[in-house]
Amino acid sequence: MSLQTIYFVYTERKIHVGSTFMRCVQMNEILNATFGDRISARLVVMPERKSEGFAAQERWALSMPRDAVYFFAKTSVRSLTTVAARILGLRARGILFDHVDEEPQKLRLELADRHICCSYAQLQRFRAMGPEVASKARLVLHAADIRLHNLPQAQQEHFAPLYLGDPLNTQIPETLRSEIEVLNARDQNEFRAVLRHLPEYNLHFAARLFQSGLEQTAKPFLKGFTAAHIGANILLPRNVEDAEHFLGADYPYFYDESEGVETAFERAYDDFGGDNWRKARERMSAMSNAVKPKMIASQLLDVVDEFY
Repeated sequence: MSLQTIYFVYTERKIHVGSTFMRCVQMNEILNATFGDRISARLVVMPERKSEGFAAQERWALSMPRDAVYFFAKTSVRSLTTVAARILGLRARGILFDHVDEEPQKLRLELADRHICCSYAQLQRFRAMGPEVASKARLVLHAADIRLHNLPQAQQEHFAPLYLGDPLNTQIPETLRSEIEVLNARDQNEFRAVLRHLPEYNLHFAARLFQSGLEQTAKPFLKGFTAAHIGANILLPRNVEDAEHFLGADYPYFYDESEGVETAFERAYDDFGGDNWRKARERMSAMSNAVKPKMIASQLLDVVDEFY
């Protein structure tokens, strides 16, 4: 029996963007390692229309192998021309758009055979867009970076909170700024540079800065998955997408507007090493087990199976 084939499509300039690196480069690696007896996963660079021109992208589409499934990273969905998409659609078995956290008004709902949703919250929103879109929506969760599996678990000797990410995307209260370490991880280069330090921290801070216009954007629960994979807890608002789904409504380090982040932070500090702290780590461990690379690869393989 011949292998199924999937091409992960990205633009070269965006290879260091987190969603492209994890959803294309690492997913390609995971699929081949886990289901290499059933599927051949490959990476392919698509010309950018702005720098290389529409014609170059259309020639690229004509050159792509027939009878394969094509998985487009969020950034390549943005760059893909309508003509190139239609050309490739005539040659491919299936076109998958990986929207990740794209803003609703920027979603491209035409041209794709399947819309890949990276969270349960996003899947629900796509299903609410009407029967045509709902019938094409599929869940492939956004897992943690696979390099985390090579790290030791977070130390539990002393309380050590961390914000990991782009500092412009969070809002640490003035009263907590001296308590919470910040490690920049705005792209893959910065993440790689701080990776070895992550086991030094055992509470990840995940308060987002409110950004007008993004209220309906469904974000993957990546900060939660990252903390979980190294055995850390997470402090976060209750309304973060997918958080209650994975951690349960009684996870001890949720907070809401009526309580405030400072109170929740003090609770985590007081709980450190105690029963509530251990209960939270058990929830995080269960979440980590639910989004292991093999589970994510299996979700994507199920989508590819629909075209063979």
